[in-house]
Amino acid sequence: MFRPRGILPVLAVLLCAGGTALAFGPGAKGYVGSDRCKECHEEIYTQWRMTPHANMLRDAGKDPGAVAAKDFSGVPFTRGDIRWVIGSHWIQKYLTFIDNDYFVLPKYWNLVSGEWEPYSIFNWRQQPYTVFCDGCHTTGFDPATKSFHEPSIGCEACHGPGEKHLASNAAADIVNPAKLTKVRRDMICEACHTDGKDTRYGGQFPFPAGYRPGEDLGRYFTDFFAPKPKSKKWYWGTMDYRERHRMFLYWQSKFYSTARACDVCGFDRGVSVKTDRQMSKDEYCGTCHQRIYRVSSLHSRHDPQSVQCVDCHTPQVTDGGKRYSIHDHKFDFSGPEMPCAECHEEKDVAGKKAENHDFHFTRIKLGKTLTIEQACARCHKGKDVKATLEEWKSVQVKGKGK
Repeated sequence: MFRPRGILPVLAVLLCAGGTALAFGPGAKGYVGSDRCKECHEEIYTQWRMTPHANMLRDAGKDPGAVAAKDFSGVPFTRGDIRWVIGSHWIQKYLTFIDNDYFVLPKYWNLVSGEWEPYSIFNWRQQPYTVFCDGCHTTGFDPATKSFHEPSIGCEACHGPGEKHLASNAAADIVNPAKLTKVRRDMICEACHTDGKDTRYGGQFPFPAGYRPGEDLGRYFTDFFAPKPKSKKWYWGTMDYRERHRMFLYWQSKFYSTARACDVCGFDRGVSVKTDRQMSKDEYCGTCHQRIYRVSSLHSRHDPQSVQCVDCHTPQVTDGGKRYSIHDHKFDFSGPEMPCAECHEEKDVAGKKAENHDFHFTRIKLGKTLTIEQACARCHKGKDVKATLEEWKSVQVKGKGK
């Protein structure tokens, strides 16, 4: 099962020591699972299934294809040691079962480069996954039993428990983030995308255990604490909710960066990244569509310097064209124009010139969804776009560049 190598021969003994697996369910009360949501909201469910949220945590036994790593010859564990798969976009980590708990194995697979990278070589046994990660990587987490109702970030992670809504079909019995105040809406994301400790279970969890969407996050999370060095770009020292919100905005601004970090597990885009820079739109598309990105000029029949992916595949945006949505490709590498009052009271910034603001938010260029034909017609006016596209598609098929 395990082949000892390098500095981790003791791992062979540990991986063989696992007993009966933890019961992942029923989790917290009131949750029904995303599959029940699909019964009425099939279109939204279908979009959600394609997102990294929906594929954050997958059972390697039920879904063997979830394991992206191919070569296990240079790592101190085998494919058979993997019980759960974490991640589907930038990097992929793997869980194994030891001493009645789950732990992240000490190497992870970089999905972009297709290589193994080190992860917590010496201290990987000090952070059981059920304590440090499950509250944000699952839905319906029960802090008392450390069990969850559904793996990954499901519908109820943002909309709250759905049992009552399922029975009544009443809109009042489910949380609709769009109808919350802006602060309460942002708190749903900030529960997992900012740092802190729980306040209801002795501070053992690095997430607000017990929090439900729509509630005041401050009741479940510690007051914001002083951040790490080099974080002065967003840290102002107010030690209040506005500080947490600034951290969330700063985290958002790094969404298209080559380097971004999780407070618990470190960089979530690979340790091999040496520089922190904003990717081009095409580069970001290439993190998923790697095969097409490598032959982009053949695929598009345009100069990559003059035409980008989003010029033909115009990103969908939410109603009004103002916000990125997690549900599908509704992004434009941008967001709404950021007013100073998003972080500060008007009286705090009036007439002042603030430094260290590097939020990469700009207005969305095109606020409506277009078909490929409509996108082409924006530049190629007067041409038979349909006929040109048919020719393009035939060349793609013949050249296997589709």
